[in-house]
Amino acid sequence: MAEKPYDIRLFHGEALFRAGQPARHFFLVNSGAIFILDEAGTSAIKQFLPGELFGIPEVMANGDWKNTALAQGTTTLTSFAASNLFRSLDEMPREQREFIEHIAQLACPA
Repeated sequence: MAEKPYDIRLFHGEALFRAGQPARHFFLVNSGAIFILDEAGTSAIKQFLPGELFGIPEVMANGDWKNTALAQGTTTLTSFAASNLFRSLDEMPREQREFIEHIAQLACPA
C-alpha cells in the first residue's frame, strides 16, 4: 500500500532533516524556502523555493542526508515517501529506469 503524501509546516530556523539522517522522503516546497547548509552548518549552499522538488537523488541512492536543511521563514512542504518513488520506477520500462538511476548517481555519488 502506498504511503500518502503529507504536509509539513516548519518555523523559521527549524530543521527538516540533519546530516546523517536516512533519506527516506523527498519534498515539494509549497511556501517559504529551504536552505541546505554546508558541512559546517554555517552557510547556505543551496536553496529551494515554492514549486521546487528536492531530495530525489538522495532517496534514490538509498543513503543518508549529507547536509542539514533549515526552513527560511515559515515554510510548508509536501513530503513524499521513497516507497512511492521506487514503485513508480519499477513500473517504468527498463531503459527509462536505468537512465533515471544513472542521473541520480551522478547527482548524488556514493
